[in-house]
Amino acid sequence: MPRPVIAIISTGGTIARQAADPRDTVDYAEIGTNIDGDDLLEALPEGVRARFAVRGIAFSSCDSVEMTLPRWFELAGVINRTLLEQPNVDGVVVTHGTSSLEEAACFLDLVLDVSCPVVVVGAQRPASAISADGPANLFAALLVASAPQAAGRGVLVVANNEIHAAQEVTKASTYQLETFRSPDFGPIGMVEANRVIFGRMPAYRRHIGWPEAYGVGGTVPRVDICYSHAGADGVGIRAFVAAGARGLISAGMLPGMCTPAENVALDEAVTRGVVVVQATSGYCGGVVQRQELCQRGILAAGHMRPRQARILLALALMTGMDRDGMQALFDMP
Repeated sequence: MPRPVIAIISTGGTIARQAADPRDTVDYAEIGTNIDGDDLLEALPEGVRARFAVRGIAFSSCDSVEMTLPRWFELAGVINRTLLEQPNVDGVVVTHGTSSLEEAACFLDLVLDVSCPVVVVGAQRPASAISADGPANLFAALLVASAPQAAGRGVLVVANNEIHAAQEVTKASTYQLETFRSPDFGPIGMVEANRVIFGRMPAYRRHIGWPEAYGVGGTVPRVDICYSHAGADGVGIRAFVAAGARGLISAGMLPGMCTPAENVALDEAVTRGVVVVQATSGYCGGVVQRQELCQRGILAAGHMRPRQARILLALALMTGMDRDGMQALFDMP
């Protein structure tokens, strides 16, 4: 039986970092060193590696806090070119730092149009740590990327033997291994006893595709996130607008509420043509279209968390989509 062909695109992050001290699970990010994709595979037993025909592609070796939308466009371009030039590839695994992994996975899910599974994977502990989770996560990602039933479910995030939909998942813990969670609907599947098991399809999958303007002189519009708190006076909102923001995500207090002063600043932004989306800083649940928001010309983020809503809004602005179209995307499901 032929081995599944999997392209592994390495971008850096904790999964590709090592420290001098195997007890170090904190300082490695600043004082550790990088390892490459081949080293990641070498950490897997030979019998495991032999199950897959792996094609390694080095993309970057940076921490995920250094990632930007233009770099993720580059990453998406690498995935598209790889699948175009190597049509026998059965799946793609992207190794990525966990700090912005949920944003990377959401971005890829919004722009990619590919038929094979794309899996994003990271680690909470560096490769040198006692009980490093990178090898186990990578093996699980390879299993999912090679599973025919994974196709058609959008970009997936695999960690701690759980499978999450890209637009439902968030990083919930600083250091614990079970950091990736889908608080509203739960994982869509699991890896158990080396088997890939899916329990459901993603509850929703918004999709935009590759903005035509990008790559031919287009730029990524500035979209900022304003975090609400008691006593917030709107100074940050006005500063973002003055800096050229074309969109604002308001991460409001639950259930998506802002202070009176912030509301004044947001209304000023709307009158200046800035697209404002009201989200919530809460862990679960979303923001619905309340009468008050509609009257003020503010969109509701639905179940999208602020960092993911920022990506969707930036891409929607690049396509020239109108506000009704944007709201329809945020409304899913």
